[in-house]
Amino acid sequence: MIKQIRLTAYAATALLAGTQLIACSAPQLGASKGQFQVCPSAPHCVSSTEKDSDKYIAPIAVNSAQDWQRLQQLLLTMPRTEVAARGTNYLHAVSSTAIMRYKDDVELLYSPTQNKVDVRSSSRIGYYDFDVNRERVETLRALFTADKSN
Repeated sequence: MIKQIRLTAYAATALLAGTQLIACSAPQLGASKGQFQVCPSAPHCVSSTEKDSDKYIAPIAVNSAQDWQRLQQLLLTMPRTEVAARGTNYLHAVSSTAIMRYKDDVELLYSPTQNKVDVRSSSRIGYYDFDVNRERVETLRALFTADKSN
């Protein structure tokens, strides 16, 4: 009886540990050939390079490298947002949600020949994001538009 209880406890612990490893797996990030990674099937991601209309969000129009620099600065002034990786035409930032401090990945990809910055914002955990990622990108767009008019 005790042996069976121990075996059940070990199995439950292993299952829980395995679930945690899956839940904490690294997000699929980065861009290749001007495209971000495809959004996961769960509705917690938006991307301007996404084909699925529910996950699509328009890129941000820019006119110069100076606009690109300003857009990056504006993203990093948003609350609880930090740089994770930066390249000449790419920025990966991590934003933490206000209440539970869940981490969301925000990516920007500057295409100077097309005068645009592609955007992707995705939650790392959970299924629904209650439009937090879409609102984040639209807030960034509004900040950028307001900053350009000043």
